[in-house]
Amino acid sequence: MACLYRRINYWWVFYLAYFIKSIIKMKFYLSKLPVISIGIFYIFCLIAAYFYPGSEKEIINFKSENYSFTHNFLSELGCLKTNTDEINPEIIQADNTISMLFFNSGLILIGLTISLFYLNFKNIFNHIKDNKACRSLSLITSYIGFIAGIMFSGVGFVPDDLSFEWHVFFANGAFLLLFFVSIFHTLTIYYSNNINNIYSVGYLIFTICLLFYVYLIFYGPQINPYTNFTEKQLILQVVSQKIIVIVFTFSMLSQVIALNRFLIYRK
Repeated sequence: MACLYRRINYWWVFYLAYFIKSIIKMKFYLSKLPVISIGIFYIFCLIAAYFYPGSEKEIINFKSENYSFTHNFLSELGCLKTNTDEINPEIIQADNTISMLFFNSGLILIGLTISLFYLNFKNIFNHIKDNKACRSLSLITSYIGFIAGIMFSGVGFVPDDLSFEWHVFFANGAFLLLFFVSIFHTLTIYYSNNINNIYSVGYLIFTICLLFYVYLIFYGPQINPYTNFTEKQLILQVVSQKIIVIVFTFSMLSQVIALNRFLIYRK
C-alpha cells in the first residue's frame, strides 16, 4: 500500500508540474510574446524606413530619396532592390538589403507570433471549461489563425521583387484569413461565460475595418506592374494598408490585455 501511495503521489506531482508549466507557456504566448513582437516589429519598421534609399514611380511622376508614408507600401521595405516595378532602364534600382533584412525579420516574427497566439487561444477556454459553443468557436479560430500567421510569415519570406505573384498570394491571403479569424475571435469572446463581452469590442472594430480593406484590395484600384493607376489611387491603397496594420496591432494588444487580466484573476 505504501508503494502504491508513493506512486500516486509521484503521478500527482508530475501532473501538477505539467499543469503549471502549460499555464506559464500559455500565458507567455497569449500575453507576453505579442507585446514583445509588436514592439520589435514597429522598431524594425522604423529602422527599415530610415535606411530605405528612396523610390521612383514614373507613371505618376513621383520621386523621393526617402521612404514615403503615402506613396510606398510596407512591402517595399522588404524588397531586395528599389524600383523593380519600373520598366524604364534609366531608373536606378538601388540595393535595399538593410531595410529588407529588418522589415522581413519583423514581419516573419509577427507571423510566427500570430500562429503561436492562436495555437494557444483555444487552450484557455478548455482550461476554464467554458461552454461548448465557446470552445468550438475557439477551436475554429485557432485553426484559421494559425494558417493566417503562416501566410504573414510567407510575405516576409517572399519579397515583392523575388516573386510578385507569390508575394501577393501570401499578402492577400493573410488579410482575407485574418478577416475570418477576427469574426470567430469576436464570437468566441462574446459567447464566453467567463470573459467580459466588452473585450470583444476591440476585435469587432477591427473586423469592420478589415471588411472594408479586404474589399479594397480585391475590388479597389489595382496597384501592380501590369496596370495603370493614378496618384490618388496609390495613396488610397498605401495609406489604407498602414491604417489596417495599426488597427490590427492595437486590436491584438487589447485582446492581450483582456486575456492577461483574466489569467491573473483566475490565478
